[in-house]
Amino acid sequence: MQKYRQQLFINGTSVEGLRDTGASVTMVTEKLVSPGQYLTGKTYTVTNADNQTKAHPMAMVTLEWGGVNGLKQVVVSSNIPVDCLLGNDLESSAWAEVELKTHAAMLGIPELVCVKTRAQCKTQGEKVELESGKMAQPTKRKGKSVGRPTATQSEKGNLSSQEEVLPSEGTEPLELEPYQVELLGPGGPSREELCKGQETCPSLEGLRQQAAEESKGKKNGTHRVYWEDGLLYTEARDPKPGATRRVVVPQSFREFILTLAHDIPLAGHLGQTKTWERLVNHFYWPNMSQKVKKFCLSCPTCQSSGKTGGHPKAPLIPLPVVGVPFERVGVDIVGPLEPPTASGNLYILVVVDHATRYPEAIPLRSTTAPAVAKALIGIFTRVGFPKEVVSDRGTNFMSAYLKHMWNECGVTYKFTTPYHPQTNGLVERFNKTLKGMIMGLPEKLKRRWDVLLPCLLFAYREVPQKGVGFSPFELLFGHPVRGPLALVKEGWERSLHEPKQDIVDYVLGLRSRMAEYMEKATKNLEASQQLQIFWYDQKAAMVEFQPGQKVWVLEPVAPRALKDKWSGPYPVLERKSQVTYLVDLGTSRSPKRVIHVNRLKLFHDRADVNLLMVTDEDQEAESEPLPDLLSSDPKDGSVDGVIYSDTLSGQQQADCRRVLQQFPELFSLTPGQTHLCTHDVDTGDSMPVKNKIFRQSDHVKESIKVEVHKMLELGVIERSDSPWASPVVLVPKPHTKDGKKEMRFCVDYRGPNSVTKTDAHPIPRADELIDKLGAAKFLSTFDLTAGYWQIKMAPGAKEKTAFSTPDGHYQFTVMPFGLKNAPATFQRLVNQVLAGLESFSTAYLDDIAVFSSTWQDHLVHLKKVLKALQSAGLSIKASKCQIGQGTVVYLGHLVGGGQVQPLQPKIQTILDWVAPKTQTQVRAFLGLTGYYRRFVKGYGSIVTALTELTSKKMPKKVNWTVECQQAFDTLKQAMCSAPVLKAPDYSKQFIVQTDASEHGIGAVLTQTNDDGLDQPVAFISRRLLPREQRWSAIEREAFAVVWSLKKLRPYLFGTHFLVQTDHRPLKWLMQMKGENPKLLRWSISLQGMDFIVEHRPGTAHANADGLSRFFHLENEDSLGKG
Repeated sequence: MQKYRQQLFINGTSVEGLRDTGASVTMVTEKLVSPGQYLTGKTYTVTNADNQTKAHPMAMVTLEWGGVNGLKQVVVSSNIPVDCLLGNDLESSAWAEVELKTHAAMLGIPELVCVKTRAQCKTQGEKVELESGKMAQPTKRKGKSVGRPTATQSEKGNLSSQEEVLPSEGTEPLELEPYQVELLGPGGPSREELCKGQETCPSLEGLRQQAAEESKGKKNGTHRVYWEDGLLYTEARDPKPGATRRVVVPQSFREFILTLAHDIPLAGHLGQTKTWERLVNHFYWPNMSQKVKKFCLSCPTCQSSGKTGGHPKAPLIPLPVVGVPFERVGVDIVGPLEPPTASGNLYILVVVDHATRYPEAIPLRSTTAPAVAKALIGIFTRVGFPKEVVSDRGTNFMSAYLKHMWNECGVTYKFTTPYHPQTNGLVERFNKTLKGMIMGLPEKLKRRWDVLLPCLLFAYREVPQKGVGFSPFELLFGHPVRGPLALVKEGWERSLHEPKQDIVDYVLGLRSRMAEYMEKATKNLEASQQLQIFWYDQKAAMVEFQPGQKVWVLEPVAPRALKDKWSGPYPVLERKSQVTYLVDLGTSRSPKRVIHVNRLKLFHDRADVNLLMVTDEDQEAESEPLPDLLSSDPKDGSVDGVIYSDTLSGQQQADCRRVLQQFPELFSLTPGQTHLCTHDVDTGDSMPVKNKIFRQSDHVKESIKVEVHKMLELGVIERSDSPWASPVVLVPKPHTKDGKKEMRFCVDYRGPNSVTKTDAHPIPRADELIDKLGAAKFLSTFDLTAGYWQIKMAPGAKEKTAFSTPDGHYQFTVMPFGLKNAPATFQRLVNQVLAGLESFSTAYLDDIAVFSSTWQDHLVHLKKVLKALQSAGLSIKASKCQIGQGTVVYLGHLVGGGQVQPLQPKIQTILDWVAPKTQTQVRAFLGLTGYYRRFVKGYGSIVTALTELTSKKMPKKVNWTVECQQAFDTLKQAMCSAPVLKAPDYSKQFIVQTDASEHGIGAVLTQTNDDGLDQPVAFISRRLLPREQRWSAIEREAFAVVWSLKKLRPYLFGTHFLVQTDHRPLKWLMQMKGENPKLLRWSISLQGMDFIVEHRPGTAHANADGLSRFFHLENEDSLGKG
């Protein structure tokens, strides 16, 4: 045994290893591997002596043992008895060398050199054997000549490459150093393992069934599937010339095949198409093209070298237009301009005014902070100190010296994003022009450019600028200056002197002329910016990253031929603006850096294990919370937690307690288990859906572990070996415990839902239920404890609820939240429980109500309903029960006491609309009311006073008259009453029209009337919080949908409805796969609702658009900018 214990070095650390002749790979312990050495996405499945298999990560370490010295791929494990198990993947020659040295030591031989040079091979007539899967190169020695190979040597095939040469006579032989590159990749599965995988892989069930049908003579599709010699093949029924049959690959071996087809040197990291073409002639599995695409896209080598490309440039965001000369200036330095001038000047300090485009340029010998500051002071003493200075991040501009000067002068200094000079584009463009003018000087004058610099500046200042339409001289001085051309013209014309002008008239005229110039220049500049944005944004798209996501960073300099263009990946820490992000580069010199989005691209990880933690709820305002099914409030498990009406007398409350105390087991924290029904999931002949999941932090894994342990204790989940798998989502709870944010456990069932057949069980008509409750004098409502969990899953459906965590695979034993037909099953249960009690009880899904006309009847009715619930094996959450109420909010209406009233919020948005102050505000109000003008009698005459305010001849700040106020009040009243606002008709489909602006969101609940026109049922809107206003457009539009459906849930839940939005990307909200955690969380919160999203052009979306802009109008300034 002792001879199998070997001393070796791993990453420079001396450790003891054990030679294991039964191990196919070398394994090392985790403590010897640093985090950066792990191979992203690479795992190796190890089968131990007990025939148990487990996937282990792989790493690239430096290993020195015997003849092996260099980088080596190893398997990392924490369950091996020694620091390293030396497997058969190391060359046998290395083991032979170790044994030879061991025997030599035993015989007393001082040293054996186990090296056979190429000269020895030649003498002995042997071929040079290179290590399996390795290439070799010669090591040249200084001072020794190398001869040319002979023809005989070339014919023998001993030369592996052009550089591999043999020594000439009399020179020392060349020693071979192996390249540490595996040409063929890691060893693959055996034929027996492949056969077993084909027979058991769940993803191949459909192909195995097709093969069975083929064996019976049935032909399906264009390809046939068959077994031959124990292997499963597929081939075309009408094959093309040269086509071959393809081996069907099980799930567990696809990563290995893709690695061979793309990652190894013999594959060359080619693109998606060529990798697919290489594979398609040999192998096949379902959805192979998508797998190839994702594999190539997530290849770290291809991503860092730029093969996968970047993303479209971000939309252009122009700087605000400045209308005051030298209020904002851009500063930069040009140079060095070699060779220096006679005065020793090498650089030019450039200052350009943003309002007038007036440039200043000062030659400099050096660019130290004192020299730059002195030149700037010289400029500002002539034109005044600016309010803002924009510059790049040069060390001189960012020095404490200049910062102190800016602070003393009251100047705000702003720096551009690193390696994004477009932020200071005005100065950069002038730099190019100035250098071109210097290059255009005669050769003998180029060395005197500092002397001629004023002349060049005069030439630039005299010419009108395209953006503003005037020359810098005109905008700064109020009149054109006399230049060389003007002097020639005057000489030819022999013009008379202009008449003398009074000084006062001159000053007044100059002031008027300069104001006119600046106003026109500002308008021209704004129009120029909009035109530039229009053309630039044709191929631009907003790309967003979330904190925690990893990104590649584009190198700032032109890379060398073999240098990667992208570095990373690095984590995103924070979004600083619309187009900049704070990225952790992990370097001591620059650990964190703000980088423009155009220099970033998303890192695609190959990791197979995932849990997703969504964005903190504090950042999402009022998004729909998922049910907290693991509440531990003590009041929920006792009758004492029930809420009684304040209008009940002491005797009436005592009567209620006596009734409730007869059913103590009914009020419990633990979900009940009904025997009346189970929930089944009918997916027909669909293949199991298995969704990939991502890796997560140890903190999130621990949170998942805690939640799973709780559910195991409750018995609502069990361990599973199901082929189905849905991803887990962690959602922060709105409350905290001991100051710590708690997480809520959810499962994303969109995969199984997509193949589930719809349950057509009817949902009650809400209007009929509301009418039944309206006449009652006493009302009580109940809420079941985790209602869905009180229904067991059918035995055959449990596997379809399966989800994966780092600790194992689990499935629900009860009906989980998020399944497609869960509402129908729940409604079927409550209908069965309350059968025969319909005259005094009702249930709309989880809203159970008991209603009575007298107090004595109500006590009897309560007892009967509670008895029915207890007999069904259900349990109630006490704190959510309201007993003996006179009125309750039920399905969006205030019912009871002989009345049914719509809730005030559905018209409150219209009632709160304040009188407009600007044309923009008037147009928004008319956009909303005009959408429903066909329902308002005499709309045209009523609105006349308001439409006149929007005329181009009228001022932007409107003159609000008595007639305008009367028209405004009349329209508001008309919008909040019939025939505009209609009562909901639950026999017709509801339509939710949503929109979002920069400051607010709004929605209209409508239905189509008999004339085919949209008629509103309710109006809702909400101001966005400051943090929400910083969200992207698609996030604001998505939030408008989520918030609106939450508010309108009483009308919509249990029905199939339509959501209309003018934001086309929202059509794919329900299909997104988790790239944006916030959108994923919102998408999951809507799983229980049955709707489709439809795009609606903005021109037809004026009603919802007007509501969303209601809060934008309040934020407009007194000028009423439109």
